[in-house]
Amino acid sequence: MKKESPKNYNPAEHEDKIYEKWEQSGFFNPDNLKGDPYSIMMPPPNVTGVLHLGHALENSLMDVMARYQRMRGKKVLLIPGTDHAAVATQAKVEKLLMEKGVKNPRKELGREGLLKEIKKYAEESKATILSQIRKMGTSCDWSRLAYTFDDERNLAVNTVFKKMYDDGLIYRGFRAVNWSVKGQSTCSDDELVHVERTAKLYTFRYSKDFPISIATTRPETKLGDTAVAINPEDGRYKQYIGKVYTVDVGAAEPLKIKIIADEGVDMKFGTGAVGVTPAHSMVDYEMYEKQKAKNDPIGIIPVIGVDGKMTSAAGKEYAGLLAEVAREKMVEWLRKNSLIEKEEEIVQNVGTSDRFGDVVEVLPLTQWFVSVNKIIPGKGKSLKDLMREAVEAGLNNDPAQKITITPERFHKTYLNWIDNLRDWCVSRQIWWGHRIPVWYQKLDNRQQTTDDRNEDEVYCGINPPEGEGWVQDEDTLDTWYSSALWTFSTLGWPASAEAEFIRRSASEGGAGKPAKNDDLDMFHPTAWMQMGYEILFFWMARMILMTTYALDEIPFRDVYIHGMLRDEKGRKFSKSSGNNIDPLDVIRDFGTDSLRLSLLLGVTPGNDSKFYEEKIIGARNFITKLWNISKFIFEKSEIRNQKSEIDFENLTLADEWILLKFQVLVKQVTEDLDNFRFSQAGEKLREFTRSEFADWYLEISKFEKTSEKEKILNYILSGLLKLWHPFIPFVTEAIWEGAAGEKLLIVEEWPTGAVSGNFTSDFEIVINIIKSVRNARAENKVEPAKKVKAIIYAGKDIELIQSQAELIKGLRTGINELEIKAGGEKIEKAIHAAVGGIEIYLAGAIDEEKEKERIKKEVEKLEKLISGLNARLQNKEFTEKAPEEIVKKEKEKLENWKIELEKLKSGN
Repeated sequence: MKKESPKNYNPAEHEDKIYEKWEQSGFFNPDNLKGDPYSIMMPPPNVTGVLHLGHALENSLMDVMARYQRMRGKKVLLIPGTDHAAVATQAKVEKLLMEKGVKNPRKELGREGLLKEIKKYAEESKATILSQIRKMGTSCDWSRLAYTFDDERNLAVNTVFKKMYDDGLIYRGFRAVNWSVKGQSTCSDDELVHVERTAKLYTFRYSKDFPISIATTRPETKLGDTAVAINPEDGRYKQYIGKVYTVDVGAAEPLKIKIIADEGVDMKFGTGAVGVTPAHSMVDYEMYEKQKAKNDPIGIIPVIGVDGKMTSAAGKEYAGLLAEVAREKMVEWLRKNSLIEKEEEIVQNVGTSDRFGDVVEVLPLTQWFVSVNKIIPGKGKSLKDLMREAVEAGLNNDPAQKITITPERFHKTYLNWIDNLRDWCVSRQIWWGHRIPVWYQKLDNRQQTTDDRNEDEVYCGINPPEGEGWVQDEDTLDTWYSSALWTFSTLGWPASAEAEFIRRSASEGGAGKPAKNDDLDMFHPTAWMQMGYEILFFWMARMILMTTYALDEIPFRDVYIHGMLRDEKGRKFSKSSGNNIDPLDVIRDFGTDSLRLSLLLGVTPGNDSKFYEEKIIGARNFITKLWNISKFIFEKSEIRNQKSEIDFENLTLADEWILLKFQVLVKQVTEDLDNFRFSQAGEKLREFTRSEFADWYLEISKFEKTSEKEKILNYILSGLLKLWHPFIPFVTEAIWEGAAGEKLLIVEEWPTGAVSGNFTSDFEIVINIIKSVRNARAENKVEPAKKVKAIIYAGKDIELIQSQAELIKGLRTGINELEIKAGGEKIEKAIHAAVGGIEIYLAGAIDEEKEKERIKKEVEKLEKLISGLNARLQNKEFTEKAPEEIVKKEKEKLENWKIELEKLKSGN
């Protein structure tokens, strides 16, 4: 660092220039690196807006891992990308168009016109997001930039769809699905946002002679009931199982209600009986399927349509009414016929569309589904089986093909989700997205629905069919279908020439393994993936499903689940709450490093963390401190690893102490990053930098001027900049560059901390003495300028302390005269302090009353510490599981505290 360098670090002067230098160096591209491959795929942000705090956290986490592994000598690939976010993007653009006066965008613009508007918006948003990813300092390979809706990903989507279709894992069927009336599209179970609301629960009978009462919050759906389910063990209703009752509730036709047995019915909830509406309840539809499998069908009657209005099947009194209006009418009818037994207010969770905000209806519709339970040809397993294997014994019982989830508690959550997984509805009735690669043939212009096609009239392919008269399916695929292929579609799977091979192989019942692909062979399975817990099932589970099926590999070896960022009051960030923080504003005001550090410190796997301005200010202040430490050290020398030049035979006690501390720091930070403990690594680094290194060793170097000090300062600061680089890359690279670093810090070798010699930590005793003297002066309000005499009873440490006498006097203790003895009598009218078995007396200017009060507080403090440590040492779980060395140190600490307490109480 040059002498004329500014006092403070100004991020705006450095960040863009440094990022440009990194890009030009080629080190973001693994083709220019050596070592074992290490790949990370960026969770692609939706092209529906700009970078938010969640993206900033994710980019920080990914970049820490990428830079760390690159410095460990790995061939690191971090692939950037964006997601077309089908439903979210179309919903956003339609809303913007309606605000401009286009009342019905789909009707007024048509498919091509609306798609043109959406594409324009998506491209603008994508460009903004990519520039913001750069602002975060993310060291990704821009030459491999991917987009879930580009040609390469479209080829991958069509290829996998074709393979699944040929394997019988994708089918078009009539099933109950979630339907957004407002969005006029299906949505999956995982896309529902459950909202609490009050509702009325009605308990009633279908007719006065019906033997069982049921309860519901939606009486209008009872017009479509076909059964009543009871638990087979329920003695109250056993005699009715199998009986059929004809009831007239005002529907188009009298209902035939069959009493069926189902083990899932809770006998203790409500009346212990459930009205079954297969057309408008997922649970009831499953009962319908089970009855059909038993050859004991119960029928299905759709009484609500896609427009949210009652159908003709509901009866002429109800047809055309909105469901809410029909509900009131049905309740009125039940009351009129004296069939309601009870009405009560309850709180219920209702599923709403995450993008359109309306309460979804469950409707039976013909849609495309992925079968999760069907046995895959040639594998003898279902998709569910593959998903379980990947996180348990390993895919195909191969431990190398096992996914580790951090934190571990999400492993159980994931398995529970698989147990309850239904067939995945993948078709969406929107226009923005991958269109389903299925075509239907028109036959002589006859009117014919796609529901009654013969197989030879349906074509599924990677490319459109040849010939005239083919019409492509109108629906598009669920966004998560394409993003589920992310880990391998971004690595060139499949190349155009391979797609035909895979299609042909799949149709012949083969494995469909693609031909050799350099990127895929080298970087897949990917090494590490991070994501928020809110997309655990949306994305992580579906990536595992798709990758294990298509490639017979896991998508990643490790997956790290992080929590959500909240404000200092624990609230979610949102514009409506008025607490939103724009990451770009933070970068402009404080710099990227300050943002990254404030995000990373405090983050723990799977848990929400708080983020607020004070954290950013604290991070900025630390970065300024690091800049100034470096400025002080490098003004008279150039940075270089000088470990080989240090004379290890000519070190002071302080030198040994700092080298040992640094050695431990490197080991701990490395272990933390290897285990994704980002906050712990950062906290250790911050504490060492500003405490042991800056507050102590740097100060000691000003007083204890030996020939080795400059070398040690350079060596440790050099190592610290490397350790800090993954967290705060810009300032560390700027310091490195200013100090004439031989190459870019981004590819410097990660420090080992290894040094020659067996060092001791005995200098800790000297530090504790100095701290005790400073604290004693402060507590007794001794003026800083006042010089005192100090007498130290050192006991067994007399030689050690005598060797450091000048340092004790010199490091801001205010001692002008120092006596060091093995022991002695209590010194009256002197300030007393104790460090383990060492006693310190400061003679002169004592306030006796204040000293008594201080000793009293010290006694209370020690008694509390002793009590706590006693309890810990009596805990068998601690003493048996903790390392022997730790237990030994804790026992020594306890004995020292007891000695100190006894001396304070006795006044000696």
